[in-house]
Amino acid sequence: MYLTRKFHIEGNQQLERLSRSSADLWNSICKWYWRTVDRQDHWLSKTEMRRWHCKGHDVLPSQTAQEVAGQFYEAIGSWHDNDRKGNPPKRCDKTYNVLRWTYQGVTLRDDGVLRLSTKRGEDSILIDWPAREEPRTVEIGKASDGFVVRAQYDREPVDRTTGDKVAGVDLGEKHLAAVFTGDDAFTINGGELRALRHYQNSLKAKLDAKIDRKESGSNRWKRLIQTKNEQLQHIDNKITDLLHKLSRKVVEMLLERRVSAVRIGDVRGIRDRMGYGTKMNQRLHQWAYGEFARMIEYKARLAGITVERVDEAYTSQECPQCGHRQKPSGREYSCGECGFHGHRDVVGAANIRRKYVGNDNSSRLPGVMASPSGVRFHPHLACSSRSGRKTSRQSV
Repeated sequence: MYLTRKFHIEGNQQLERLSRSSADLWNSICKWYWRTVDRQDHWLSKTEMRRWHCKGHDVLPSQTAQEVAGQFYEAIGSWHDNDRKGNPPKRCDKTYNVLRWTYQGVTLRDDGVLRLSTKRGEDSILIDWPAREEPRTVEIGKASDGFVVRAQYDREPVDRTTGDKVAGVDLGEKHLAAVFTGDDAFTINGGELRALRHYQNSLKAKLDAKIDRKESGSNRWKRLIQTKNEQLQHIDNKITDLLHKLSRKVVEMLLERRVSAVRIGDVRGIRDRMGYGTKMNQRLHQWAYGEFARMIEYKARLAGITVERVDEAYTSQECPQCGHRQKPSGREYSCGECGFHGHRDVVGAANIRRKYVGNDNSSRLPGVMASPSGVRFHPHLACSSRSGRKTSRQSV
């Protein structure tokens, strides 16, 4: 598996010059790509573009220049894969752009220093590498307080499983995840994430209002733009940290329950069919289900747990006891046919699990499902789980 390590470094004139040259190359590639499309109705290939703009670049090493073209064509490919919906990558006014090195230009020295190749005759870029593994690819991007290094390296999974249980995971907005293992269930509360998103939205609106009252391009306008970017980036970092801690807690609780296989409900495409009102649509558009599911997936696989995505359609509406389908009201599910009663999100997790294990004895549920235990996140503290005792339905 490939993992990514991210850390900050101080900027210097060499990184500034290379990052600006990378941006100039991106701007040139973007400009001539679309100019060729408009004037000649010809879509230039990546090979043609690399031969035209990247070969023998004055500042960037050959492979780094070619990676800039690769970044542009990755953006073009994503736009085409999305049936050309949304805005195509036409921006050609970048000031800084990401620098990328592949394994051919990356060397980890014996003294723990990462060496990144540059053009012949120039000093190599040296970075103190805080790991023993040699990265396969390295990216350096501009940040407000210097530069950010993202290095991808190999990591072999270590099997930490001690049982053979199967768990179902239902992703949600109020509860980031509801997990059912067949014997018990727990939920991951998303209140802290919603609070951060609410603060992010209100802060962005407040700063945008101030920026709109300033003359575009003035010193005060520039300072406000910088302040806005720094504060929003700080909140994004807090959100990422929160998701990492909660996803790690999920995997640890799965290992404690002797789970060796996980089935996660696939909710991709839910945004395409949303129509719940302005506020709810905004919350769902900012719902971090994709990132959270990805974190659970790779952390579980590193621990030896097999992971599979399954279709979650109607799993929260189907009774896990008799199969009757109805829409639940509120946070509780009550079946009108057999009288089954349980937590709505845990019902979804139980049905996701049942899609894999079938109708065996371990998937049969009693008429009343026990209330799940809850996991909450408190700022500046670790995740606290109340798995040792059952929580009331009102507090979950």
